[in-house]
Amino acid sequence: MILDRSLTREITYTGIAATIIIFSIFLVARLVSLLSQAARGDVPADLVFSLLGLRLVSTFDVLLPVMFFLAILMVMDRWIRDNELSIWAASGVGLRRFLRPLVIMGLVLASIIAMFALFIAPGADVKAKTLKQEGLERAMVSAITPGVFNEAQNGQAVYYVEEVGLQDNTLRNIFVYGAAQKREGVVVAERGFQQIDDKTGDRFIILKNGSRYEGIPGNADYRMIDFEIYAIRVKPVQKVAEDLYPKEMPFGDLLASDERIHKVEIQWRLSKVAIVPVLAILALAFSSLDVRRGRLGRIMGAIGMYFLYSNMLGFAHALLKSGKMPVFLGLWWVHAIFLLFALYMLQRRTANRSMIPGLDRLRHR
Repeated sequence: MILDRSLTREITYTGIAATIIIFSIFLVARLVSLLSQAARGDVPADLVFSLLGLRLVSTFDVLLPVMFFLAILMVMDRWIRDNELSIWAASGVGLRRFLRPLVIMGLVLASIIAMFALFIAPGADVKAKTLKQEGLERAMVSAITPGVFNEAQNGQAVYYVEEVGLQDNTLRNIFVYGAAQKREGVVVAERGFQQIDDKTGDRFIILKNGSRYEGIPGNADYRMIDFEIYAIRVKPVQKVAEDLYPKEMPFGDLLASDERIHKVEIQWRLSKVAIVPVLAILALAFSSLDVRRGRLGRIMGAIGMYFLYSNMLGFAHALLKSGKMPVFLGLWWVHAIFLLFALYMLQRRTANRSMIPGLDRLRHR
């Protein structure tokens, strides 16, 4: 039917435009955050854009329902202002007739969101964590630039490496100036290597076959110490947790687990799919056939209802994780409340009545 094609086309085009705008804002915000982390050394600089893409993929299941909701609101609002809804109503087409194309679009979008929420987004999170860890370990080796003085111990020491082996990353002809036990001195060594402490994550330069000179030559406290192995702490390396968080686990592993936190995660992922048809009905319910009714109140009410919906889901999720709510109840009661409310609103809008009973009588006094 013409109505179905027209509504589907309008919502698709509007949704794509809104998605591009929102995702552009998200990309800029995430890029600034990643660049600041790269400047601190928490994220390898060469992986910023790779991590940005993975972060974008992991948020598709959250942003797509919002874009669908906003697209319906904007299309219906334009049709109200252009009196297109009034023309359809005069032809015998009410708001309920719009449910069919919206439900079909919602089911298609819900299937896409299910792929992201259940499978793709967790894999993207794991890939991002793996890339970050591998990049930090690689940066550990490449952090020392041969022929350049580098700082260590928060600026309390300076070290110089003449050459770094290409095959084994061995450091050769090393010079270090710093303090040990409140005594300044110079350390020289023929060779060395880098090492990370598995327990603390600190990075060390291990020197071999060298000497340490302390004090001023000729003074009584001057001494020279030869050593076989000497360790200098350079900086701590941020370790990435190896264990998978529930949000990073494959969906099959969650289904096979009997742990409460994993059952909660299953419900949270499915909730991202269940929200799509409810938002579609809510957006339609906030449409009014009466052009004289306020546009601002209608849009702000719809957006406020979405924030209430998402916050209640977050609150219920927190209750489930803390064990204050039974798992079998889950998040479905929140969806049921807003679905019933959306159907109630749609029924009153179909009859061209206000959402609150009795408000129409007050308006006509």
